[in-house]
Amino acid sequence: MSVLVLQLTDAGLAAVQGASGSDLTVIADLGLSNTPFVAAPTLTALPGEFKRLDIQSGTAASPNVAHLTAYDTSSDVWNATGFGLFLDDGTLFGTYSAEDTVLSKAGLAFALIAFDIGFSADFAANIAFGNALFVYPPATETTRGVAEIATQAEVDAGTDTQRFVTPARLKTLLANTMSTLTTSVTATLTAMTNSIAAFAARSITGGGLATGGGSLAADRVITVTEASDAEITAGTSASSVVTPRRLGPISMLLARTGYIRFFKLQIAWGRFTASANASSSVAFPLAFQNDCASVVVSGVVNGGADSKDNTPAVIASTITTAGFSVFSADDEADVTCYIALGY
Repeated sequence: MSVLVLQLTDAGLAAVQGASGSDLTVIADLGLSNTPFVAAPTLTALPGEFKRLDIQSGTAASPNVAHLTAYDTSSDVWNATGFGLFLDDGTLFGTYSAEDTVLSKAGLAFALIAFDIGFSADFAANIAFGNALFVYPPATETTRGVAEIATQAEVDAGTDTQRFVTPARLKTLLANTMSTLTTSVTATLTAMTNSIAAFAARSITGGGLATGGGSLAADRVITVTEASDAEITAGTSASSVVTPRRLGPISMLLARTGYIRFFKLQIAWGRFTASANASSSVAFPLAFQNDCASVVVSGVVNGGADSKDNTPAVIASTITTAGFSVFSADDEADVTCYIALGY
């Protein structure tokens, strides 16, 4: 529904500007004209007026838009290209004119006229219209009124903010949406079912040291067997693997005096100075956990003929998990090397 922009007359403007509180400007009559004219503010009468109707009701649709209703129950036939609104004291309030017909009535018709007029300022609240017998303002989110039913295309587009949706149109939209959604979901489920069926038809089996497996239609377990201590010692198993847990823990000290321990075997080595013509004690950098089985030592100062028979020798009875002792018959102190083996 379009809004007709009304040209207020000077007298009408003065009346509405002076209205306040309960003393409102009352629009009482609608005058019809079939003669195009210039809607000037200086008009005091409606050019070409051929009929005047009572304003039945009206309301302020917004601060600057008023909604009016009037009706003609006569058998008159007429076409109007313009109109004027008159106050209850006969003052011409405002006019509207166009080259083409804006209002018309057939002979057998009852003319119910409902239209909106716009003001250049927020005057609608200062105007009264009489009793609300027939009020048909444009519908808004806060005002009841006339609205247009949306077409199915407008409902489907979902962008129109003025027309309203009927249950039938909404049902069609939802049905089409659900149909599209159902088709999409069905296609997706079919594709997933086919993928699952193809996947279930495959199988997985172990190879090499891995055993187990089978069809992927059920849960499967692939197993790799850990070698035992006995199998590692025997060194004959071809179906198990050596893990760090079986070999370890591995510890070492890589230095001139050091050690390495793995798979319960420990090797220690180092250098020490054997005192001349005396016994000397040597401590391992890491004590053996169970037993030191053997220690071998060797070394003299200059390796000359006089000392080759007097090299330091291990005193076997002194070998412990923590160290050992040597006796040297050399007349000089000797830098000596050793290697110890145990577990």
